[in-house]
Formats: sequence, structure tokens, C-alpha cells
Amino acid sequence: MSSWTDPQDVLDAWIGEGAPTDITSIQNWIDRAERMIRRTVTDLQERIDAEAEAEPPSAELLETARDVTVAMVVRVFRNPDGTRQVNTTTTTGPFSDTRSATFGGEIPGGLGMTDKELGSLQGATEGAFSINLIPTTSPFHPDSVRAPFEVW
Repeated sequence: MSSWTDPQDVLDAWIGEGAPTDITSIQNWIDRAERMIRRTVTDLQERIDAEAEAEPPSAELLETARDVTVAMVVRVFRNPDGTRQVNTTTTTGPFSDTRSATFGGEIPGGLGMTDKELGSLQGATEGAFSINLIPTTSPFHPDSVRAPFEVW
């Protein structure tokens, strides 16, 4: 099975200092992330292939899978120790500066998808349904056969 992501995608997405340098390690984490995605969203590859064969062809789902994979791998490399919170205090003379960083997720530094990432791969949309509060008798209702400003 071919990979959606390559190590350069992870490096291109990296912001700031401390980018990983071991390409083999990056590829190993990409492989793990993609296996996890395939186990969780079992029909993903079929939908990626169908999108590529459609007229006109599209790669949006493939790019979304790549984005999710990169995000998962970057989270692992950003917090390899699995630290939940880090506090750093710097003191210079009578002044001190305290900085705090909190890493979210169920398992900080662990490999996993957020609910939003999973939803984007499953094709979820915002909300389960919508309610139209315009009465069906109104000319402004989407199902109205009258023009909005038609004289009655």
C-alpha cells in the first residue's frame, strides 16, 4: 500500500526550531500514523481512489489525509517525552519571567487523531442537521414557488 505522506511533508509543515533530522524516524512515525488512520477509517483508501478517478479528478481527500498524518507526526516530535505541562522561570536580578506550555490531547506526545481530524477523514460536516425557521408559507422559504417580491 502506498504512503500518502513523505518525510519532506513533515519538515515543510514544521514551524520554528527543533525540526527532526532523522528521516528514517520520521518515515517510521508516518507509517504508524497512516496505519492508525487506515484502521480507524476503513473506507478511506477506496474514497481517495474514487476521487482520483472522478471527472474532474480531485485530490482533496488525499490532501486531507496527508494533512492529518503530518499533524499527528508533528505532535509526536514536538512532545517526545509526553509532557502534559512545562513551566520555565527565568530570573535576572530582581526580575523574573515565568512561561508555561500545556500540551493537550488524551495522551500528550502520543500518536493519535483529534476528533476534528477524524471527522474530516470520515466526511463529517458541522452539525447533524439544520432547522429552517422561515415558515413554509413565506415567499422567502427555500421551497417556496412564489418569487420573494411577487404581488399576492
